[in-house]
Amino acid sequence: MITVRPALPADASELATLLEAFMQDAFRSRWHGTADALRRDGSGAHFETSVALASSGTIVGFVAWEGSYDLHHCVSGGHVIDLYVRPSHRGQGVALALVADVAARVRERGGHYVRGQAIPAPAVQRMYERVAVLFPGAEANVGGRAFHAIADLAGLPAREAARRLPPKAWNYEG
Repeated sequence: MITVRPALPADASELATLLEAFMQDAFRSRWHGTADALRRDGSGAHFETSVALASSGTIVGFVAWEGSYDLHHCVSGGHVIDLYVRPSHRGQGVALALVADVAARVRERGGHYVRGQAIPAPAVQRMYERVAVLFPGAEANVGGRAFHAIADLAGLPAREAARRLPPKAWNYEG
């Protein structure tokens, strides 16, 4: 069972380790941040961070996000800055749990969508293509009725959440 919660200052060192792995995995580059910067900036000062925990309490993934605004539709929402799941826990619904948590938190604040950039890896692209509207450059957007359906998945077991994924067409419904 995976649980998702807001990151705590005590998580910063482990998050720094995950960010190193993420940067190597996604970009073949090293991360240039620090655990101190994560503690200072990642608890709402500049962005929000949530962590996914395995039943053992080990952090197996994270999502960093910030509020955003869609001027074309005059609605607020959320922008996923980065999302990472340890390779040992991929394919188990961790990414979906993290995105559902962001959607629920954005909705609590009056938001109407979540968007972010999907790295150009086939497995990642397939996941986003199931639900999100993809734009050139791999930007993914979940809005409309699909956004609310994803937000409703927060806290559900992975298999149940996967069964309740909305169709992509719901992005175009209010």
